[in-house]
Amino acid sequence: MTDPTRIRCLVVEDEPAILRLLNVILQDLGCDTLAALDAEAARELVERENPDVVITDVRLPGMSGLDLAHWIKSDPQRAATPVLLMSAYGEPHGHEGDDFLPKPFDVDGLTEFVTPYISRRAR
Repeated sequence: MTDPTRIRCLVVEDEPAILRLLNVILQDLGCDTLAALDAEAARELVERENPDVVITDVRLPGMSGLDLAHWIKSDPQRAATPVLLMSAYGEPHGHEGDDFLPKPFDVDGLTEFVTPYISRRAR
């Protein structure tokens, strides 16, 4: 059974090693994690699991992380879901994410993004 005081973070990353690393860091921070290797699988998880936070790479096979963020933000029921975009190619102009973290990512930057949501849930 899921602990209601823990936030659920969906991580969307096509590089398995980075995906595993992000999952370990988020779990160490006290998050429950969901994982997807592409945006299509992430959409299914968003619809089924309704995660509290989405962390996605910008460049993914098929649908991009930018398209995923747009899809989330365009849905009135999901628009408030925080989306963190990550990329090794710089911050995309005019993106719909709530924040951006360059790759290689800084663990402190990831922590700074996720911690306010963890703190809110713990209250």
